[in-house]
Amino acid sequence: MNFENNEVNTDNTNHSKSDIMRLKIILLITSAYIVVEILAGIFTNSLALLSDAGHMLTDAAGIGFSLFAITFASKKALTPQKTYGFYRLEILAALTNSIIILLFSFYIIYEAYLRLVVAGQQKEIQGVTVLIVAVVGLIVNLIGMKVLHGHAKDNLNMEGAYLEVLKDVLGSCAVIVAGLIIIFTEFYIIDPIISIGLALFIWPRTWSLLKRSINILMEGLPPNISYEDVKKSILEIQGVTGVFDLHIWKITSGFDALTAHVVIYDVSKSQNILKEIFSMLEKKFNITHTTIQIETYHK
Repeated sequence: MNFENNEVNTDNTNHSKSDIMRLKIILLITSAYIVVEILAGIFTNSLALLSDAGHMLTDAAGIGFSLFAITFASKKALTPQKTYGFYRLEILAALTNSIIILLFSFYIIYEAYLRLVVAGQQKEIQGVTVLIVAVVGLIVNLIGMKVLHGHAKDNLNMEGAYLEVLKDVLGSCAVIVAGLIIIFTEFYIIDPIISIGLALFIWPRTWSLLKRSINILMEGLPPNISYEDVKKSILEIQGVTGVFDLHIWKITSGFDALTAHVVIYDVSKSQNILKEIFSMLEKKFNITHTTIQIETYHK
């Protein structure tokens, strides 16, 4: 006997239109500035600007994924060919983004190495332009913080977006420092030094995003759930004598799924036992997409 509890319950399902609009505004102004910063970095020979652009790109991607998750949580685009809809597009986008950013970071560090170590690779940098672009970036990020202020504590996505913008503020401040040092001292070496720092600052979060994306695509155990705890909790329900073929995986952010064969000794009580299992999984582990096969034998 197969029984399912397929309610999709994510952190993204209870968002007001104003929250979605705020995220769209932040994503729009951040993306526009990233383009400006990349062009300015090429024009001024500033690795620090390019590095900060990469840093902002990771944060813009994080905001974009939050917006993507909210949008698709409200539009369950299920078809006979795609029975889980398009939830995994978020994960594919995260995987692609993390690979691109890691490669970009390697390039920045390599170019910085050439400028720091290889003779003749030092380049004159237009400090005034760097400073102006960095100040504009700081203003953009402060506007983003203002838009999100007072709403970050309302839900996880808004809080995450607020933290992304806050980190961008720190990156802009670092580039401003580089611009000022170049203007007043012509100490051009500060640019590759700061660019390495910003590139390395990107790595931990990007590497974490890459690992989590691969784990989801490989249908690995969600990091916030203990396999043994789930199995033990099911076995603790009165009437259950065994659990086998237990599988737990993540469809997308905030959407975990579970299938299992549960052995009971009294089939007449199967409905009550199932209700207890579904309730326990939802309350204790936030797993709401569950399929249970009732068995009367132990494998």
